[in-house]
Amino acid sequence: MELVPLSRLGTELRTQAQLDVQVTAGERQMVIILPSSLDQLWITPGRRNSGQPRLFWMRRTFLGTQTNESGYLDWTADPGPLIRFVINYAYSHSQIAPQYQRVLDALRGRGLDVDLAHAHGGGFQIRIGLPDLTYLLIGADETLPPRLEQVQGWHIEHYGPEDHIAVVYDSMPHNRARGASLGGGHVDVMADHVARYVASTMARYGGRHPLGAPVRLQQDSTAPGTVAWLLEELVHIPRHHSELANDGGALITVARRDGSDPAAVEVPAVVVNRISALLLAEITNCQTYDG
Repeated sequence: MELVPLSRLGTELRTQAQLDVQVTAGERQMVIILPSSLDQLWITPGRRNSGQPRLFWMRRTFLGTQTNESGYLDWTADPGPLIRFVINYAYSHSQIAPQYQRVLDALRGRGLDVDLAHAHGGGFQIRIGLPDLTYLLIGADETLPPRLEQVQGWHIEHYGPEDHIAVVYDSMPHNRARGASLGGGHVDVMADHVARYVASTMARYGGRHPLGAPVRLQQDSTAPGTVAWLLEELVHIPRHHSELANDGGALITVARRDGSDPAAVEVPAVVVNRISALLLAEITNCQTYDG
């Protein structure tokens, strides 16, 4: 029975999975360096079972020490199953998760619901679930590299049902020309930024629309009845300067819900300016999120 040579398996794995593979002379042993843990996956011809050729595999530590992880693989002329096994093992959750435990701990320590999740198209990203059922995805550009020290910067996006909402943080070196953050791959700088973003988002919208709904950019976000429209109306309310003790302040009328017992309250200029700045910022947010 024709068997796929170990040398061919090694060539395919180097090409398809960018793995460090060494095959000994005589093709009696193949050693693969696992990219996350730097442990070794040893593959050698195994004992025949009922006449069926097999390969024996074992994981050894990066020092070469044997572990209790081992097994057998069918050995045929088809390299596909063997290649898939090695790729799935080398880039498995159990391999990459320990590399990012520090990042997960930093985010969880800031009260965030976080986990390592499979990324669309392969690889892994860090996922943060939010109370409004939206979520953040954290990658180093796109997916995470095998080792934490390979992270040069973080790219974080906020997603809602079926739609992208916003870029939350971007410290990738090649994106800095776009005004990206300067935190690089620093874990705590990124975690602090994400925690602030989540806190302000939940405080602003209470876990409801607009972050919990798909973004519809074609809609007029300043149409009557929208939050942005209401805020613009508040910004342009005329300020009454008569009978004020401070220049630039305003008189605000406070009344009951039915309009009874109205009373004028004097607001200092510094407070008026802060309220105006806050309202303008909220208009921008509502227009961005289709509020």
